[in-house]
Amino acid sequence: MLKSKLLTIVATVLTVCLTLTAFGCKNSSVKNNGDGFFTSVKISQVNSSAQNTPSIDANPSKKVEISLLSGEIYKVCSDYELYITDEYNAENTDVFAPTPLEISWTSKDAPLYYILDVSTNEDMTRSKSYVTFNSSVTLEHLFMGYDYYYQIQAKFDDRIVKSKIFKFSTAYLPRTVFIDEKVSNTRDWGGYVCKNGTQRVKQGIVYRGGKIEDITPKGKDVMLNVLGIKTDLDTRGDGTAGTSISPLGNTVNYIETTGPYYLGQHGIDRVGEYRDALITEIKAFAKPENFPIYVHCTLGRDRTGTICFLINALLGVSDIDLFRDYEISMMSKSGRLDSQTAINMVGSSFREMYNYVRYYKNNATLSESVEAFMLDIGISSNEIESIKNNMLEEIK
Repeated sequence: MLKSKLLTIVATVLTVCLTLTAFGCKNSSVKNNGDGFFTSVKISQVNSSAQNTPSIDANPSKKVEISLLSGEIYKVCSDYELYITDEYNAENTDVFAPTPLEISWTSKDAPLYYILDVSTNEDMTRSKSYVTFNSSVTLEHLFMGYDYYYQIQAKFDDRIVKSKIFKFSTAYLPRTVFIDEKVSNTRDWGGYVCKNGTQRVKQGIVYRGGKIEDITPKGKDVMLNVLGIKTDLDTRGDGTAGTSISPLGNTVNYIETTGPYYLGQHGIDRVGEYRDALITEIKAFAKPENFPIYVHCTLGRDRTGTICFLINALLGVSDIDLFRDYEISMMSKSGRLDSQTAINMVGSSFREMYNYVRYYKNNATLSESVEAFMLDIGISSNEIESIKNNMLEEIK
Protein backbone atom coordinates (compact mmCIF):
# COMPACT_ATOMS: atom_id res chain seq x y z
CA MET A 1 0.00 0.00 0.00
CA LEU A 2 2.79 2.46 0.96
CA LYS A 3 4.76 1.60 -2.16
CA SER A 4 1.68 2.13 -4.32
CA LYS A 5 0.99 5.52 -2.74
CA LEU A 6 4.59 6.66 -3.23
CA LEU A 7 4.48 5.65 -6.89
CA THR A 8 1.26 7.60 -7.29
CA ILE A 9 2.85 10.70 -5.73
CA VAL A 10 5.92 10.48 -7.94
CA ALA A 11 3.78 10.06 -11.05
CA THR A 12 1.71 13.08 -10.04
CA VAL A 13 4.83 15.19 -9.45
CA LEU A 14 6.24 14.30 -12.85
CA THR A 15 2.95 15.12 -14.54
CA VAL A 16 2.69 18.50 -12.80
CA CYS A 17 6.32 19.27 -13.52
CA LEU A 18 6.00 18.51 -17.23
CA THR A 19 2.77 20.48 -17.51
CA LEU A 20 4.03 23.58 -15.72
CA THR A 21 7.39 23.56 -17.43
CA ALA A 22 5.82 23.23 -20.85
CA PHE A 23 3.13 25.87 -20.47
CA GLY A 24 4.16 28.08 -17.52
CA CYS A 25 0.50 28.44 -16.58
CA LYS A 26 -1.63 28.41 -13.47
CA ASN A 27 -4.73 26.40 -12.63
CA SER A 28 -7.45 28.99 -12.04
CA SER A 29 -9.57 26.49 -10.10
CA VAL A 30 -6.93 25.90 -7.43
CA LYS A 31 -8.11 27.03 -4.02
CA ASN A 32 -5.92 29.31 -1.94
CA ASN A 33 -6.37 28.44 1.73
CA GLY A 34 -4.55 31.49 2.98
CA ASP A 35 -1.06 32.96 3.25
CA GLY A 36 -0.71 31.97 6.89
CA PHE A 37 0.08 28.38 5.99
CA PHE A 38 3.72 29.23 5.34
CA THR A 39 5.35 30.25 8.59
CA SER A 40 8.65 31.45 7.12
CA VAL A 41 10.14 32.17 3.73
CA LYS A 42 13.79 33.10 3.27
CA ILE A 43 16.21 33.79 0.48
CA SER A 44 19.93 33.35 0.97
CA GLN A 45 23.12 32.78 -0.99
CA VAL A 46 24.35 29.22 -1.14
CA ASN A 47 27.90 30.54 -0.86
CA SER A 48 28.26 31.94 2.65
CA SER A 49 31.10 34.23 1.53
CA ALA A 50 28.79 36.20 -0.74
CA GLN A 51 29.10 39.94 -0.36
CA ASN A 52 26.24 42.08 0.99
CA THR A 53 23.67 39.28 0.82
CA PRO A 54 22.72 38.03 4.29
CA SER A 55 19.76 35.70 4.80
CA ILE A 56 16.70 37.92 4.68
CA ASP A 57 13.04 37.28 5.47
CA ALA A 58 11.35 38.02 2.19
CA ASN A 59 8.02 39.76 2.06
CA PRO A 60 6.12 41.82 -0.51
CA SER A 61 7.06 45.12 1.10
CA LYS A 62 10.84 44.64 0.82
CA LYS A 63 12.96 44.92 -2.28
CA VAL A 64 15.77 42.54 -1.46
CA GLU A 65 18.77 42.98 -3.74
CA ILE A 66 20.86 39.91 -4.36
CA SER A 67 24.40 39.97 -5.72
CA LEU A 68 25.13 36.89 -7.82
CA LEU A 69 28.85 37.63 -7.54
CA SER A 70 30.98 37.15 -4.45
CA GLY A 71 34.55 37.57 -3.27
CA GLU A 72 37.09 39.37 -5.44
CA ILE A 73 34.97 39.56 -8.58
CA TYR A 74 32.21 41.26 -6.58
CA LYS A 75 34.70 43.86 -5.34
CA VAL A 76 36.10 44.41 -8.83
CA CYS A 77 32.69 44.85 -10.48
CA SER A 78 30.99 46.89 -7.74
CA ASP A 79 33.98 49.21 -7.13
CA TYR A 80 35.30 49.22 -10.70
CA GLU A 81 37.95 51.62 -11.84
CA LEU A 82 40.51 51.20 -14.60
CA TYR A 83 43.20 48.57 -14.00
CA ILE A 84 41.63 47.41 -10.73
CA THR A 85 42.24 43.76 -11.65
CA ASP A 86 46.00 44.28 -11.37
CA GLU A 87 45.48 44.45 -7.60
CA TYR A 88 44.44 40.79 -7.50
CA ASN A 89 46.63 37.76 -7.90
CA ALA A 90 45.45 35.14 -10.38
CA GLU A 91 45.67 31.59 -9.05
CA ASN A 92 45.40 29.70 -12.33
CA THR A 93 41.63 29.50 -12.02
CA ASP A 94 38.52 31.49 -12.81
CA VAL A 95 37.39 33.51 -9.81
CA PHE A 96 34.06 34.79 -11.05
CA ALA A 97 31.68 31.84 -11.06
CA PRO A 98 28.22 33.10 -9.98
CA THR A 99 26.79 32.38 -6.55
CA PRO A 100 23.54 30.36 -6.62
CA LEU A 101 20.52 31.61 -4.74
CA GLU A 102 18.56 29.43 -2.34
CA ILE A 103 14.88 29.99 -1.55
CA SER A 104 13.68 28.05 1.47
CA TRP A 105 10.48 27.93 3.50
CA THR A 106 8.73 26.18 6.37
CA SER A 107 5.08 25.18 6.62
CA LYS A 108 2.65 24.11 9.34
CA ASP A 109 1.75 20.81 7.69
CA ALA A 110 3.59 18.41 5.42
CA PRO A 111 2.17 18.31 1.87
CA LEU A 112 2.78 15.68 -0.81
CA TYR A 113 5.15 18.07 -2.57
CA TYR A 114 5.84 21.74 -3.26
CA ILE A 115 5.91 23.84 -6.42
CA LEU A 116 8.04 26.97 -6.56
CA ASP A 117 6.98 29.37 -9.31
CA VAL A 118 9.46 32.07 -10.38
CA SER A 119 8.69 34.88 -12.81
CA THR A 120 9.97 38.28 -13.91
CA ASN A 121 6.35 39.46 -14.04
CA GLU A 122 4.51 40.64 -10.95
CA ASP A 123 1.35 38.81 -12.00
CA MET A 124 3.38 35.57 -12.20
CA THR A 125 2.71 35.05 -15.90
CA ARG A 126 5.35 33.22 -17.94
CA SER A 127 6.72 31.64 -14.78
CA LYS A 128 9.18 28.78 -14.48
CA SER A 129 8.14 26.04 -12.08
CA TYR A 130 10.26 23.84 -9.82
CA VAL A 131 8.65 20.76 -8.26
CA THR A 132 10.30 19.44 -5.10
CA PHE A 133 9.74 17.17 -2.09
CA ASN A 134 12.03 19.46 -0.09
CA SER A 135 11.34 22.86 1.41
CA SER A 136 14.00 24.68 -0.62
CA VAL A 137 15.11 25.23 -4.20
CA THR A 138 18.47 26.48 -5.46
CA LEU A 139 18.22 28.86 -8.43
CA GLU A 140 20.97 29.27 -10.99
CA HIS A 141 21.37 31.21 -14.24
CA LEU A 142 19.44 34.26 -13.04
CA PHE A 143 19.70 37.48 -15.05
CA MET A 144 21.44 40.61 -13.77
CA GLY A 145 19.48 43.75 -12.87
CA TYR A 146 16.09 42.03 -12.87
CA ASP A 147 13.11 42.00 -10.51
CA TYR A 148 11.99 38.46 -9.74
CA TYR A 149 8.72 37.32 -8.19
CA TYR A 150 8.12 33.93 -6.62
CA GLN A 151 5.36 31.95 -4.99
CA ILE A 152 5.27 28.57 -3.23
CA GLN A 153 2.44 26.09 -3.64
CA ALA A 154 1.90 23.14 -1.30
CA LYS A 155 0.07 20.21 -2.89
CA PHE A 156 -2.11 18.03 -0.65
CA ASP A 157 -4.44 15.15 -1.53
CA ASP A 158 -7.44 17.43 -1.59
CA ARG A 159 -6.14 20.96 -2.09
CA ILE A 160 -3.32 23.28 -3.11
CA VAL A 161 -2.27 26.05 -0.73
CA LYS A 162 -0.43 29.10 -2.09
CA SER A 163 1.90 31.50 -0.32
CA LYS A 164 2.07 35.23 -0.89
CA ILE A 165 3.98 36.47 -3.90
CA PHE A 166 7.47 37.46 -2.78
CA LYS A 167 10.03 39.59 -4.55
CA PHE A 168 13.77 39.97 -4.87
CA SER A 169 16.03 41.82 -7.28
CA THR A 170 19.42 40.93 -8.71
CA ALA A 171 22.20 43.49 -8.63
CA TYR A 172 23.31 45.37 -11.74
CA LEU A 173 26.61 43.54 -12.03
CA PRO A 174 27.95 41.44 -14.93
CA ARG A 175 26.23 38.10 -15.37
CA THR A 176 28.92 35.45 -15.24
CA VAL A 177 28.14 31.81 -16.01
CA PHE A 178 29.84 28.54 -15.11
CA ILE A 179 29.99 25.91 -17.84
CA ASP A 180 32.66 23.54 -16.55
CA GLU A 181 36.24 23.58 -15.28
CA LYS A 182 37.58 23.20 -18.83
CA VAL A 183 35.93 26.31 -20.33
CA SER A 184 37.21 29.60 -18.97
CA ASN A 185 36.21 33.28 -18.92
CA THR A 186 32.53 32.64 -19.64
CA ARG A 187 29.79 35.20 -19.22
CA ASP A 188 26.68 36.69 -20.75
CA TRP A 189 27.56 39.83 -22.63
CA GLY A 190 24.05 41.22 -22.24
CA GLY A 191 22.18 42.89 -19.39
CA TYR A 192 23.67 46.34 -19.80
CA VAL A 193 21.42 49.38 -19.84
CA CYS A 194 21.85 51.61 -22.87
CA LYS A 195 22.64 55.29 -22.64
CA ASN A 196 19.11 56.20 -23.70
CA GLY A 197 17.90 54.74 -20.39
CA THR A 198 14.90 53.01 -21.96
CA GLN A 199 16.54 49.89 -23.40
CA ARG A 200 19.03 47.24 -22.40
CA VAL A 201 20.92 44.45 -24.12
CA LYS A 202 19.00 41.18 -23.89
CA GLN A 203 20.41 38.45 -21.70
CA GLY A 204 20.55 34.78 -22.53
CA ILE A 205 21.15 35.32 -26.25
CA VAL A 206 24.93 35.87 -26.55
CA TYR A 207 27.68 34.41 -24.38
CA ARG A 208 31.42 35.01 -24.56
CA GLY A 209 34.39 33.01 -23.37
CA GLY A 210 37.45 30.93 -24.17
CA LYS A 211 37.98 27.87 -26.34
CA ILE A 212 35.72 24.84 -25.93
CA GLU A 213 37.69 21.94 -27.47
CA ASP A 214 38.23 20.38 -24.04
CA ILE A 215 34.66 20.80 -22.84
CA THR A 216 33.32 17.96 -20.67
CA PRO A 217 30.05 16.12 -21.38
CA LYS A 218 28.50 18.02 -18.46
CA GLY A 219 29.67 21.33 -19.88
CA LYS A 220 28.35 20.43 -23.29
CA ASP A 221 24.98 19.68 -21.71
CA VAL A 222 24.99 23.10 -20.03
CA MET A 223 25.74 24.89 -23.29
CA LEU A 224 23.20 22.96 -25.36
CA ASN A 225 20.35 22.36 -22.94
CA VAL A 226 20.65 25.18 -20.39
CA LEU A 227 22.07 28.06 -22.43
CA GLY A 228 20.54 26.71 -25.65
CA ILE A 229 23.52 27.59 -27.87
CA LYS A 230 22.66 27.42 -31.58
CA THR A 231 25.76 29.07 -33.07
CA ASP A 232 29.45 28.63 -32.27
CA LEU A 233 31.23 31.77 -33.50
CA ASP A 234 34.93 30.84 -33.40
CA THR A 235 36.99 33.97 -34.08
CA ARG A 236 40.40 32.25 -34.24
CA GLY A 237 40.49 31.07 -37.85
CA ASP A 238 44.08 29.91 -37.40
CA GLY A 239 43.52 26.18 -37.66
CA THR A 240 43.57 25.75 -33.89
CA ALA A 241 40.13 24.18 -33.90
CA GLY A 242 41.28 21.52 -36.35
CA THR A 243 37.71 20.84 -37.48
CA SER A 244 34.86 22.33 -39.44
CA ILE A 245 32.33 21.13 -36.86
CA SER A 246 31.73 22.73 -33.47
CA PRO A 247 32.84 20.74 -30.41
CA LEU A 248 29.19 21.07 -29.38
CA GLY A 249 28.16 18.84 -32.29
CA ASN A 250 26.89 19.10 -35.83
CA THR A 251 23.50 20.43 -34.70
CA VAL A 252 25.22 23.73 -33.86
CA ASN A 253 25.90 26.26 -36.60
CA TYR A 254 29.69 26.68 -36.78
CA ILE A 255 31.09 30.00 -38.02
CA GLU A 256 34.89 30.29 -38.14
CA THR A 257 36.57 33.62 -38.85
CA THR A 258 40.06 35.07 -38.71
CA GLY A 259 38.87 37.64 -36.22
CA PRO A 260 40.58 41.03 -35.87
CA TYR A 261 41.73 42.37 -32.54
CA TYR A 262 42.37 45.97 -31.59
CA LEU A 263 44.31 48.08 -34.16
CA GLY A 264 47.37 47.59 -36.30
CA GLN A 265 48.62 44.42 -37.97
CA HIS A 266 45.58 42.31 -37.02
CA GLY A 267 43.18 45.13 -36.20
CA ILE A 268 39.77 46.39 -37.21
CA ASP A 269 41.48 49.17 -39.15
CA ARG A 270 43.10 46.72 -41.59
CA VAL A 271 41.71 46.16 -45.08
CA GLY A 272 41.74 42.57 -46.30
CA GLU A 273 41.40 39.28 -44.47
CA TYR A 274 40.67 40.79 -41.07
CA ARG A 275 38.17 43.28 -42.47
CA ASP A 276 36.33 40.46 -44.26
CA ALA A 277 36.29 38.40 -41.06
CA LEU A 278 34.90 41.34 -39.10
CA ILE A 279 32.10 41.76 -41.62
CA THR A 280 31.21 38.07 -41.26
CA GLU A 281 31.18 38.37 -37.46
CA ILE A 282 28.96 41.45 -37.42
CA LYS A 283 26.52 39.98 -39.92
CA ALA A 284 26.09 36.92 -37.69
CA PHE A 285 24.25 39.10 -35.17
CA ALA A 286 21.81 40.33 -37.81
CA LYS A 287 20.30 36.86 -38.27
CA PRO A 288 17.74 35.93 -35.57
CA GLU A 289 18.09 32.21 -36.33
CA ASN A 290 21.70 32.30 -35.05
CA PHE A 291 20.75 33.02 -31.43
CA PRO A 292 21.76 32.07 -28.78
CA ILE A 293 25.39 32.50 -29.86
CA TYR A 294 28.62 31.52 -28.09
CA VAL A 295 31.48 33.80 -29.20
CA HIS A 296 35.03 32.81 -28.38
CA CYS A 297 38.69 32.78 -29.37
CA THR A 298 41.40 31.03 -27.35
CA LEU A 299 41.47 33.20 -24.23
CA GLY A 300 38.11 34.91 -24.69
CA ARG A 301 39.82 38.27 -24.24
CA ASP A 302 41.22 39.84 -27.41
CA ARG A 303 39.42 38.74 -30.60
CA THR A 304 36.30 38.03 -28.53
CA GLY A 305 36.65 41.31 -26.66
CA THR A 306 36.92 43.23 -29.93
CA ILE A 307 33.66 42.04 -31.47
CA CYS A 308 31.89 42.24 -28.11
CA PHE A 309 32.98 45.86 -27.72
CA LEU A 310 31.86 46.83 -31.22
CA ILE A 311 28.40 45.30 -30.94
CA ASN A 312 27.70 46.57 -27.41
CA ALA A 313 29.01 50.02 -28.32
CA LEU A 314 26.66 50.05 -31.32
CA LEU A 315 23.78 49.14 -29.01
CA GLY A 316 24.53 52.11 -26.75
CA VAL A 317 26.17 50.50 -23.73
CA SER A 318 27.93 53.01 -21.47
CA ASP A 319 31.71 53.48 -21.53
CA ILE A 320 32.19 52.25 -17.96
CA ASP A 321 30.29 49.03 -18.68
CA LEU A 322 32.28 48.49 -21.88
CA PHE A 323 35.61 48.87 -20.10
CA ARG A 324 34.58 46.77 -17.11
CA ASP A 325 33.18 43.99 -19.26
CA TYR A 326 36.49 43.82 -21.10
CA GLU A 327 38.73 44.01 -18.04
CA ILE A 328 37.09 41.25 -16.01
CA SER A 329 38.66 38.77 -18.44
CA MET A 330 41.76 39.39 -16.33
CA MET A 331 39.99 37.63 -13.45
CA SER A 332 39.89 34.36 -15.40
CA LYS A 333 42.37 31.55 -15.90
CA SER A 334 42.54 31.98 -19.67
CA GLY A 335 42.62 35.77 -19.48
CA ARG A 336 45.89 35.60 -17.54
CA LEU A 337 47.56 32.76 -19.46
CA ASP A 338 49.95 35.10 -21.26
CA SER A 339 50.77 37.02 -18.06
CA GLN A 340 49.47 40.30 -19.44
CA THR A 341 48.39 43.10 -17.11
CA ALA A 342 45.28 45.23 -17.21
CA ILE A 343 47.29 48.44 -17.42
CA ASN A 344 48.84 47.15 -20.63
CA MET A 345 45.81 45.49 -22.25
CA VAL A 346 43.14 47.98 -21.12
CA GLY A 347 45.34 51.07 -21.03
CA SER A 348 46.96 50.46 -24.39
CA SER A 349 45.40 47.94 -26.81
CA PHE A 350 41.75 48.28 -25.80
CA ARG A 351 41.84 52.04 -25.24
CA GLU A 352 43.47 52.66 -28.63
CA MET A 353 40.68 50.72 -30.32
CA TYR A 354 38.08 52.57 -28.25
CA ASN A 355 39.55 55.96 -29.26
CA TYR A 356 39.70 54.96 -32.93
CA VAL A 357 36.01 54.08 -32.99
CA ARG A 358 34.91 56.82 -30.59
CA TYR A 359 36.21 59.58 -32.87
CA TYR A 360 35.57 57.83 -36.18
CA LYS A 361 32.75 60.29 -36.88
CA ASN A 362 33.04 63.91 -35.80
CA ASN A 363 30.53 65.32 -33.31
CA ALA A 364 28.88 61.93 -32.82
CA THR A 365 28.16 59.64 -29.91
CA LEU A 366 30.08 56.39 -29.56
CA SER A 367 27.09 54.45 -30.88
CA GLU A 368 26.78 56.76 -33.89
CA SER A 369 30.50 56.48 -34.60
CA VAL A 370 30.40 52.68 -34.49
CA GLU A 371 27.42 52.68 -36.83
CA ALA A 372 29.28 54.95 -39.27
CA PHE A 373 32.30 52.63 -39.12
CA MET A 374 30.14 49.58 -39.81
CA LEU A 375 28.42 51.25 -42.75
CA ASP A 376 31.81 52.14 -44.24
CA ILE A 377 33.10 48.57 -44.11
CA GLY A 378 30.02 47.15 -45.82
CA ILE A 379 27.37 46.46 -43.18
CA SER A 380 23.99 47.65 -44.48
CA SER A 381 21.65 49.91 -42.54
CA ASN A 382 19.06 47.09 -42.59
CA GLU A 383 21.57 44.71 -40.99
CA ILE A 384 22.40 47.27 -38.31
CA GLU A 385 18.72 47.73 -37.58
CA SER A 386 18.29 43.96 -37.42
CA ILE A 387 21.13 43.68 -34.89
CA LYS A 388 19.41 46.25 -32.70
CA ASN A 389 16.05 44.53 -33.01
CA ASN A 390 17.57 41.13 -32.18
CA MET A 391 19.59 42.28 -29.18
CA LEU A 392 17.73 45.12 -27.49
CA GLU A 393 14.68 45.06 -25.23
CA GLU A 394 12.62 47.76 -23.58
CA ILE A 395 13.09 48.22 -19.85
CA LYS A 396 9.85 47.59 -17.98
